[in-house]
Amino acid sequence: MPEVRLRPMTADEFREYYRHSVASYADDMVRNVKLEPGAAEARSAAVLRELLPEGLGTPDHWIRVAEDDDGDRVGVLWFARRSTVAGDLAWLFDIEVEGSMRGRGYGRRLMGLLEEEVAALGLGRIELNVFGHNEVARRLYEDLGYVEMSRQLFKELGAG
Repeated sequence: MPEVRLRPMTADEFREYYRHSVASYADDMVRNVKLEPGAAEARSAAVLRELLPEGLGTPDHWIRVAEDDDGDRVGVLWFARRSTVAGDLAWLFDIEVEGSMRGRGYGRRLMGLLEEEVAALGLGRIELNVFGHNEVARRLYEDLGYVEMSRQLFKELGAG
Protein backbone atom coordinates (compact mmCIF):
# COMPACT_ATOMS: atom_id res chain seq x y z
CA MET A 1 0.00 0.00 0.00
CA PRO A 2 1.33 3.47 -0.81
CA GLU A 3 2.95 5.44 2.00
CA VAL A 4 0.94 8.56 2.76
CA ARG A 5 0.88 11.12 5.54
CA LEU A 6 -1.68 13.76 6.45
CA ARG A 7 -0.94 17.34 7.36
CA PRO A 8 -3.16 20.32 8.11
CA MET A 9 -4.19 22.34 5.08
CA THR A 10 -2.63 25.80 4.80
CA ALA A 11 -4.64 29.02 4.39
CA ASP A 12 -3.45 29.40 0.79
CA GLU A 13 -4.44 25.82 -0.02
CA PHE A 14 -7.79 26.35 1.68
CA ARG A 15 -8.73 29.25 -0.59
CA GLU A 16 -8.28 27.04 -3.67
CA TYR A 17 -9.89 24.03 -1.97
CA TYR A 18 -12.93 26.12 -1.04
CA ARG A 19 -13.40 27.32 -4.65
CA HIS A 20 -12.96 23.78 -5.95
CA SER A 21 -15.39 22.39 -3.36
CA VAL A 22 -18.11 24.89 -4.24
CA ALA A 23 -17.81 24.00 -7.93
CA SER A 24 -17.58 20.25 -7.32
CA TYR A 25 -20.57 20.12 -4.98
CA ALA A 26 -22.57 22.28 -7.40
CA ASP A 27 -21.76 19.81 -10.20
CA ASP A 28 -22.99 16.94 -8.00
CA MET A 29 -26.24 18.81 -7.27
CA VAL A 30 -26.81 19.45 -10.99
CA ARG A 31 -26.23 15.78 -11.74
CA ASN A 32 -28.03 14.21 -8.78
CA VAL A 33 -30.55 16.73 -7.46
CA LYS A 34 -31.33 18.18 -10.90
CA LEU A 35 -30.77 21.80 -9.86
CA GLU A 36 -30.01 24.36 -12.52
CA PRO A 37 -26.29 25.29 -12.55
CA GLY A 38 -26.75 28.80 -11.12
CA ALA A 39 -28.99 27.57 -8.31
CA ALA A 40 -26.61 24.70 -7.58
CA GLU A 41 -23.62 27.06 -7.37
CA ALA A 42 -25.49 29.39 -4.97
CA ARG A 43 -26.69 26.48 -2.81
CA SER A 44 -23.23 24.92 -2.74
CA ALA A 45 -21.61 28.18 -1.61
CA ALA A 46 -24.29 28.67 1.07
CA VAL A 47 -23.79 25.15 2.44
CA LEU A 48 -20.01 25.57 2.64
CA ARG A 49 -20.34 28.96 4.36
CA GLU A 50 -22.69 27.39 6.89
CA LEU A 51 -20.45 24.36 7.51
CA LEU A 52 -17.18 26.30 7.68
CA PRO A 53 -18.06 29.77 9.03
CA GLU A 54 -14.51 30.22 10.34
CA GLY A 55 -12.79 28.49 7.44
CA LEU A 56 -9.91 26.32 8.61
CA GLY A 57 -10.50 27.60 12.15
CA THR A 58 -14.02 26.20 12.37
CA PRO A 59 -14.16 24.19 15.62
CA ASP A 60 -14.37 20.40 15.36
CA HIS A 61 -13.56 20.37 11.63
CA TRP A 62 -10.33 18.94 10.26
CA ILE A 63 -9.18 19.47 6.68
CA ARG A 64 -6.07 17.53 5.80
CA VAL A 65 -3.79 17.31 2.78
CA ALA A 66 -2.41 13.88 1.97
CA GLU A 67 1.13 13.64 0.61
CA ASP A 68 3.29 10.75 -0.48
CA ASP A 69 6.92 10.17 0.53
CA ASP A 70 8.11 12.53 -2.21
CA GLY A 71 5.93 15.34 -0.85
CA ASP A 72 3.55 15.13 -3.81
CA ARG A 73 -0.06 15.93 -3.00
CA VAL A 74 -2.23 12.86 -3.45
CA GLY A 75 -5.53 14.11 -2.04
CA VAL A 76 -7.54 15.77 0.71
CA LEU A 77 -9.75 14.74 3.63
CA TRP A 78 -12.33 16.85 5.45
CA PHE A 79 -14.13 15.49 8.47
CA ALA A 80 -15.85 16.85 11.55
CA ARG A 81 -17.13 15.81 14.94
CA ARG A 82 -20.93 15.61 15.02
CA SER A 83 -23.30 14.98 17.89
CA THR A 84 -26.18 12.65 17.04
CA VAL A 85 -28.76 10.61 18.95
CA ALA A 86 -26.28 7.73 18.68
CA GLY A 87 -23.57 9.88 20.34
CA ASP A 88 -20.59 11.77 18.98
CA LEU A 89 -19.17 10.53 15.70
CA ALA A 90 -17.00 11.65 12.81
CA TRP A 91 -18.71 12.84 9.66
CA LEU A 92 -16.67 12.56 6.46
CA PHE A 93 -17.52 15.57 4.32
CA ASP A 94 -14.95 15.07 1.61
CA ILE A 95 -12.31 12.68 0.41
CA GLU A 96 -10.70 13.28 -2.92
CA VAL A 97 -7.69 11.70 -4.57
CA GLU A 98 -5.91 13.82 -7.18
CA GLY A 99 -6.92 12.74 -10.69
CA SER A 100 -3.43 11.65 -11.72
CA MET A 101 -3.08 9.56 -8.54
CA ARG A 102 -6.34 7.60 -8.81
CA GLY A 103 -6.34 3.84 -9.13
CA ARG A 104 -3.20 3.35 -7.04
CA GLY A 105 -4.74 2.58 -3.64
CA TYR A 106 -4.59 6.10 -2.26
CA GLY A 107 -8.32 6.29 -1.54
CA ARG A 108 -8.09 3.15 0.57
CA ARG A 109 -5.04 4.52 2.37
CA LEU A 110 -6.74 7.88 3.03
CA MET A 111 -9.70 6.07 4.57
CA GLY A 112 -7.30 4.15 6.82
CA LEU A 113 -5.65 7.40 7.92
CA LEU A 114 -9.10 8.88 8.56
CA GLU A 115 -9.91 5.94 10.83
CA GLU A 116 -6.66 6.51 12.74
CA GLU A 117 -7.38 10.23 13.24
CA VAL A 118 -10.96 9.59 14.28
CA ALA A 119 -9.91 6.91 16.78
CA ALA A 120 -7.29 9.29 18.22
CA LEU A 121 -10.11 11.77 18.87
CA GLY A 122 -11.90 9.09 20.88
CA LEU A 123 -14.69 8.66 18.33
CA GLY A 124 -15.88 5.18 17.50
CA ARG A 125 -17.93 5.75 14.36
CA ILE A 126 -17.59 7.38 10.93
CA GLU A 127 -20.56 8.27 8.79
CA LEU A 128 -20.73 9.74 5.28
CA ASN A 129 -22.99 10.30 2.29
CA VAL A 130 -22.15 9.24 -1.22
CA PHE A 131 -24.06 10.17 -4.36
CA GLY A 132 -25.66 7.24 -6.15
CA HIS A 133 -23.69 7.72 -9.37
CA ASN A 134 -20.34 7.40 -7.59
CA GLU A 135 -19.90 3.65 -8.00
CA VAL A 136 -16.14 3.73 -7.41
CA ALA A 137 -16.54 5.37 -4.01
CA ARG A 138 -19.48 3.15 -3.08
CA ARG A 139 -17.44 0.02 -3.83
CA LEU A 140 -14.50 1.35 -1.81
CA TYR A 141 -16.65 2.10 1.24
CA GLU A 142 -18.36 -1.30 1.05
CA ASP A 143 -14.98 -3.06 0.69
CA LEU A 144 -13.81 -1.23 3.82
CA GLY A 145 -16.81 -2.44 5.82
CA TYR A 146 -19.11 0.59 5.63
CA VAL A 147 -22.78 -0.35 5.82
CA GLU A 148 -25.53 1.35 3.86
CA MET A 149 -27.96 3.04 6.27
CA SER A 150 -30.58 4.42 3.87
CA ARG A 151 -31.27 5.04 0.23
CA GLN A 152 -33.04 8.08 -1.21
CA LEU A 153 -34.71 7.75 -4.61
CA PHE A 154 -36.56 10.01 -7.05
CA LYS A 155 -38.52 9.77 -10.27
CA GLU A 156 -38.95 12.61 -12.78
CA LEU A 157 -42.61 12.96 -13.78
CA GLY A 158 -42.07 15.71 -16.33
CA ALA A 159 -43.97 19.00 -16.45
CA GLY A 160 -46.82 19.13 -14.07
